[in-house]
Amino acid sequence: MKNILIPFDFSKCAQSAAKTAASLARKTGAQLNLLHVVYAPPEWDRMPVGMQQTYPEVEARMVEAEIKLDKYAAGDLFKNLQVQTFVYSGVAHEQIIQFAKAYKMDLIVMGAHGAGESDKLFVGSTAQRIIRKSHVPVLSVKKEYTPKAIKKILFPSDFEEGSIGSLNTVKNLAADLQASISLLFVNTPFNFYDTPSAERKMAECIPVQRAVKFYSFIYNDFDREKGILNFARNKKMDLIAMVTHNRKGRPNYQLGVTETLLYHTDMPVLSMVMK
Repeated sequence: MKNILIPFDFSKCAQSAAKTAASLARKTGAQLNLLHVVYAPPEWDRMPVGMQQTYPEVEARMVEAEIKLDKYAAGDLFKNLQVQTFVYSGVAHEQIIQFAKAYKMDLIVMGAHGAGESDKLFVGSTAQRIIRKSHVPVLSVKKEYTPKAIKKILFPSDFEEGSIGSLNTVKNLAADLQASISLLFVNTPFNFYDTPSAERKMAECIPVQRAVKFYSFIYNDFDREKGILNFARNKKMDLIAMVTHNRKGRPNYQLGVTETLLYHTDMPVLSMVMK
């Protein structure tokens, strides 16, 4: 992990994300990149200068954001860390995704909700759009979250084809954090596997060469999301890492498993889009 992106809108959620990213950077040696996006009309970057000048408020907000962001980056939170600041104009989730791809970010750490968004609102939020569209792993945190040592990572999955690549990403993170990984297979009445079959599926995904401890668990519940949450709370996990199936085209109101977990838990959720 060399580069961490922090989308930053100065909200309490964004500040929690920044604290979490700073904590990770102290353990991994990663560079932090603070990005603030000022909303601007569509095709702003392609507009002639003369037309841009008809929107003086955009330029004013960008200058103000640069000053505030530089001041925040110079604070004690980032002492002895490598930090860069960026202010872009456009639509937030589009610019964040493009930035992460263009600058080859290894991880996005962001607040689950942003400025002006209700604590109850998730559908249609910037966080939801980034989780669905980003091919860079996204670590989402709530504004109430206080960064702490991450020692127990939960990886719930169906352990089908495609899980191994994502599990390797989690393994590398766990190695940096000196954390263990708990593999979890949730049995439900409508998706039930006998114990030997479930154990075999999990065993086939564990890397042969590994520098972290792996544990395997089978948990029975009536609902997969509830099973994951109940297990995570009972075993006092520090982070949930989920593979997110590509949901680009799906209606926002149809929440995926990862989005449902993020909505209902206060612990950080790491989402990775299955490639």
